[in-house]
Amino acid sequence: MRIGVDARCLEWRRGGVARIIVNLLKVWQKERAHKFILYFQNYIPEDEFLRHSNFELKLLKGPKFLRKHRIVAEQLLMPFFLKKHNLDIFFATGYSAPLLFRSAKVVVAAWDISYTTHPEHFSWMHRFSLGYFSRKTCAYADGVITASTFDANQIKKYYRIKSKKILTVYLAADKRFNTKYNKSEIDRVVLKYNLPSKFILSMGVIQNRRNIDKLIKAFKKIKNEFNDFSFVLIGRNYTQPTIDIKSMMQEMIKEGRALYIPWVEDEDLVPLYQAASYYVCSSTVDGEALMLKESMQSGTPVITSPLLKDAIGGNGLIIDDPKSVQNTSKVLRIAMGKESIRKNLIKDGLKWTKDITWEHVANNILTFLESR
Repeated sequence: MRIGVDARCLEWRRGGVARIIVNLLKVWQKERAHKFILYFQNYIPEDEFLRHSNFELKLLKGPKFLRKHRIVAEQLLMPFFLKKHNLDIFFATGYSAPLLFRSAKVVVAAWDISYTTHPEHFSWMHRFSLGYFSRKTCAYADGVITASTFDANQIKKYYRIKSKKILTVYLAADKRFNTKYNKSEIDRVVLKYNLPSKFILSMGVIQNRRNIDKLIKAFKKIKNEFNDFSFVLIGRNYTQPTIDIKSMMQEMIKEGRALYIPWVEDEDLVPLYQAASYYVCSSTVDGEALMLKESMQSGTPVITSPLLKDAIGGNGLIIDDPKSVQNTSKVLRIAMGKESIRKNLIKDGLKWTKDITWEHVANNILTFLESR
């Protein structure tokens, strides 16, 4: 088969979707039965793994102003470009595909549909570009891939998609998160970002659905009970309506009890996780949080919401109501106060993530593509 893959997310290489596609391609480069045609929008990244005989790399051609915006390039340029390459199937990896493209079968990845279920957390542009085009793509596509049972149920409910059309795959963390770094490498990252010696970490795009404001208030409420702990927040602020996260943290930052970092280098992620005492993702919308698995695989225990309990195999502390400061502070108090719980969660997390591999995920997706 000739399988087209939307690889444009690799141009920006930020966020979970890019990491998903990198790991899928690293497995598929060994696949001999199929040819993969990878599509890029503005430039082709220089990553060595892309220079494989199993991959054909294609760059969209057209006026620069049409290639400036993702959804515009996808809907106006990509359909005509795809027709030239005699595809058997096109894998749209980022929620939507060209609506005018009908020359091959289409499978779309809708990793979650929070832009439809909770539009209040997104700008009108994201609601339109993601919500409208994702809904239309899922309706006409030959298959839909998502990353949790929760998200599959949401797609069935809101998009009226039948179960037989949906593949649910639980994602794995990259193998590099298995690496146990020595103290000098962890110290390098601690020094680079001026990290405290002992801290609770929350990392990822900051949106209202992730309840970061409640997490900050909860830590602030009990911080004086645990003078050896600090709070570290990493991620760009995309809250809608805007919450001034940095101002909320300002007092703790001045006291040396908190740190806000907009962005970190990808190469520093593993030692960063390993430097943390806990990783927290208290989202009430996400059905799959790849960073939770990255943290567990790195040997750092996690704190999350009931929504994500299945995504971590139950191997973490659960905040029953992440929108409650009282409830969140109660769980943080347990985490910071009982080292024995932390050690047990590290052991359970490492054991559980050991059996979840990208080979398994990639093979499941490939079998689904073949079956369409």
